[in-house]
Amino acid sequence: MSLALRDTCEQDDGMQGYGWTTYDTRVGGSQTMHDTALNIDLTTDFFKSKGGSSWTGRVTGTPRPDAPRDITTTVVLHAAIEKAELDDTRILTCAHQSQGLRDRDDAEAGCRGEVPGLGAFEFYVMTDAENNPAHNTAVNSVQVPEGKIWQAKSVFMSQVNAGNDKSITVDDKPGAGNMQFIQMTFKGAFTLTFTYRGLEATPLDADGLEAGITDLESSFPKTVDKVFPRTRPFSEGRYNEFSRALVSNLLGGQGFFHGDSKVDYTRAPEYEETDVKFWEKAAAAMGRAEITTTPPTSLLSFTPSRPFFPRGFLWDEGFHLLPVIEWDLDLAVSVLKSWLSQMDEDGWIAREQILGPEARSRVPSQFQVQYPHYANPPALFMVIPKLLSKITGASAYAGHSSAYISSPDQASALIKEIYPLLVRNYNFFRRTQAGNFSTDYPRPEGAVPGEGYRWRGRTPLHTLTSGLDDYPRANPPHPAELHVDALAWVGASAEALRQAAEYLGEDADAATYKGHVSDVKKNLDVLHWDPEEQTYCDATVEGGAYKRVCHQGYVSLFPLFLGLLDSDHPNLPAVLDLLSDPNKLWSPYGLRSLSAAHPDYGTGEDYWRGAVWMQLNVLAVMRLRDLGERDRPGGQGSMSVSARAMSLAAELREHVVDTVYKGWVDTGFVWEQYDDSKGMGRHSRAFTGWTACVILLMGLTFPGGSGERRENVGSSLSAMPVVLVVVLAVLVVAFRRQITTVAAHVMNHWLTWRKSRVRRGQSYEQVIDLDTY
Repeated sequence: MSLALRDTCEQDDGMQGYGWTTYDTRVGGSQTMHDTALNIDLTTDFFKSKGGSSWTGRVTGTPRPDAPRDITTTVVLHAAIEKAELDDTRILTCAHQSQGLRDRDDAEAGCRGEVPGLGAFEFYVMTDAENNPAHNTAVNSVQVPEGKIWQAKSVFMSQVNAGNDKSITVDDKPGAGNMQFIQMTFKGAFTLTFTYRGLEATPLDADGLEAGITDLESSFPKTVDKVFPRTRPFSEGRYNEFSRALVSNLLGGQGFFHGDSKVDYTRAPEYEETDVKFWEKAAAAMGRAEITTTPPTSLLSFTPSRPFFPRGFLWDEGFHLLPVIEWDLDLAVSVLKSWLSQMDEDGWIAREQILGPEARSRVPSQFQVQYPHYANPPALFMVIPKLLSKITGASAYAGHSSAYISSPDQASALIKEIYPLLVRNYNFFRRTQAGNFSTDYPRPEGAVPGEGYRWRGRTPLHTLTSGLDDYPRANPPHPAELHVDALAWVGASAEALRQAAEYLGEDADAATYKGHVSDVKKNLDVLHWDPEEQTYCDATVEGGAYKRVCHQGYVSLFPLFLGLLDSDHPNLPAVLDLLSDPNKLWSPYGLRSLSAAHPDYGTGEDYWRGAVWMQLNVLAVMRLRDLGERDRPGGQGSMSVSARAMSLAAELREHVVDTVYKGWVDTGFVWEQYDDSKGMGRHSRAFTGWTACVILLMGLTFPGGSGERRENVGSSLSAMPVVLVVVLAVLVVAFRRQITTVAAHVMNHWLTWRKSRVRRGQSYEQVIDLDTY
């Protein structure tokens, strides 16, 4: 007999699989859990009324085929109210059926309560007449300290009595308490229903749940196909369930978080990072800093991963909202506004929202404190152009009805509300992450003074604030260094503000931000383009001289990712060469984060050192396709470069979607990242955060259908004799699948061998294990 007690969603729980199969935030959803350890499959369904004042949930347990004939399963429903010790208007009282439940003779147990703001409410638990209960329902009412409210599992276990059969039971002690447990134990299959309503609302019963879930299961697939239509080759039926799973688990990963934070407000001078070995001095200052516990705040946010990262992350959220805004624009706006409400007077938003003791219990102590001089990629700015395109009608919207689309006045009021907050956050980034342009350090001739940036919080091994953690940078770090991606994020943010200012008729602001975009584009080329390496590079000062530090990988592509390269840009062909080189970034599974030819490829933590990350691959596909569109009537740019970009976009799209799809089929999950040599998922599973962005690619259209495999189209072939080109073209078309398969097989074996050689010889001293973070 297994006595494992499930409560929270955990990374290493031994589950065969779990996830939402249907989920619509406004309506309800269904979730399945395949628990091989407990020999039970669970399905949870919920459905709510319009406005959410009443809702109903159902738990169905089905023994697995290999389950013992006498299998018993205990289900515990728990509820709690906070701050009841300080406020006698907060009440929660529960009873079971033997005590008589007013108006609900069909219920096994029920509770009534009242909380200011929510008002009076009640909820009841009912079981199916065909259930086979092992013993009577128990209601256990307890009063616990406020700090224990979130520790339901440990509180429950403190109430457990272990019988001779080692079963888990609690004393039947119904009554008043700030925490309530309702326990039922069943033999074999079972179904129980849980209903909630505000006392002024009409209750939803089991029949209402059944009808609501049936209707949702019928309408949901059609809605997914309407909002996220799929084109060849993803229009096949086998991708139907995959699309629904991506949408459902992204939406189902949303949470409402509340609590205090740990912040270092000392603003120590060492945090300016102006001295050599600044990271050592900053670490010493952090060690002696007095940490402030802030007043509680609330955040509505999606999460990267329910089991491993169950909290809000700033740069993740920008990617989360890209598909959410297609599905439910008003929901996306609510989340965006909630994030902006976390901003302080200086414009800082903590990059990781660790709110309250429950959230801190999931984070190592050395990472809990937030620092107001630390920034993070301002990915929320990516949402603004898409939001503006929806409310102006420049792009189609097929999601839930939206107040901002139906009412131009509400749309205008929204942009007026968030615009000054975005400006404040933008100014915070430019001020706190500014590069040093004083006469202390050399800068290339022609650079726009002051328009260069570096991530604060650097160490020799990590730049956690950039979001690219262990990606190679200049080593050792230097107070004069400048980072490509930081500058590119400023350019993308300025462009978003330019569009918002134009929408609001703020012509002077629009002109200012247009100038910022122009300066960023200029400095990307003057400060960061290396003519010898033919790539965008970080920069530092070495021996008194300005030096570009080139680590070919995602950092090299950020000007492309963030839309700062036009189709006629002279550096674009070289960027496409790097992107499409199978010996560097191109793989059969997506773009590698670091070139396979780089000496750090696959070394150390191997987090951003070769693995394929899907959110940036999605940006790559979309930007390449945008460049390809410039060849269409009315467009501008080079025909050959644009056609090449379109071809790369089409093929990369297939690699990316197929990789995520295959991993989902094989494991039941989508993953945080993917191995570039084998395509399998790595690190956190159930990572339906920004990996879910691949759904944005499945409906893209391309001239002539899907892309074909090419080897540097538009460059290497152009110099060959025409006859030879024709012959090679015929051979490649005839045998392209065989050639691609053999080449990929050889390349993948070499990369796997190389990674194993590197790992056997490397040192892991001073390396943070990100699998345990």
